[in-house]
Amino acid sequence: MVILTHEQIERKIKRIAYQIYEQHVEQSALIVAGIAEHGYLLAEKIGAELRAISPLTVTVAKIEIEKEKPSEHTTAISIDMADIKGQHAIIVDDVLNTARTMVFAIYPFFKGGAAEIKTVVLADRNHKIFPVSADYTGISLATTLQQHITFEVNSDGTMQLSLN
Repeated sequence: MVILTHEQIERKIKRIAYQIYEQHVEQSALIVAGIAEHGYLLAEKIGAELRAISPLTVTVAKIEIEKEKPSEHTTAISIDMADIKGQHAIIVDDVLNTARTMVFAIYPFFKGGAAEIKTVVLADRNHKIFPVSADYTGISLATTLQQHITFEVNSDGTMQLSLN
């Protein structure tokens, strides 16, 4: 079952970008870092929207995490750790389920001395095991543990969010 169509996702991305800008209007720069692969795609889109609507200098970064066993692997970021110190960072993922992945994505920004760390998810399932909540959310859903939310990107670039 389709939860969000391509057009709805695009509107949510735009709304989230405006919310981010409203809360960071006093800043001159912002890091928008997406968890590979789908979180990074969303981060790129949010970064493009922020550049279109604001004077912010937006750096888009990719976060590489081994999602199955993140504690056993190093989290890699596509920007230099020195560039994080004192910056405001937005961490982006497609679906927030247990928040385990988000914890490991946030850690390098915490360790690197970011001035502020906020989170964005397209869908929040509200099944958190870790104490991380999304600051900006496209949609919040009450689902069962057996249900699965899938963010799909088709070959033509269209996106959809589905519940299986």
